Amino acid sequence: MSGSNEVNAAVKRSPLQKRMYLAGTAVLFAGLIAAALIYANTPPPDEAVARYAAVDPRYQIELQRIGGNAAVLMAQLHQWFDGLWHGTALAYTVAVLGIAIAGACFIIGYFFADDPQH
Repeated sequence: MSGSNEVNAAVKRSPLQKRMYLAGTAVLFAGLIAAALIYANTPPPDEAVARYAAVDPRYQIELQRIGGNAAVLMAQLHQWFDGLWHGTALAYTVAVLGIAIAGACFIIGYFFADDPQH
């Protein structure tokens, strides 16, 4: 009620800003739908594989003796990273990546959009 003739900020969005918001929305929905489909179609974990995947202490001791603590940490990191791409962990990874990419699109659209001419 200030009497000014300013147009609502939502109406004054630049074309780049609209495209970035649309891309962010599309990526967000696609990522979440893909994550839900992966989660729904994941078979239950096999008990034998779960027991085999347990780290053998003899392996860790031998690895530490040969390569030191750094080799043990890198082997654990590799095993963790490899586990992200199987089963329900894959669904969570896809969901988090979709949210992160959509958030980046929204931030780019908000901060780096072309300024409309006044």
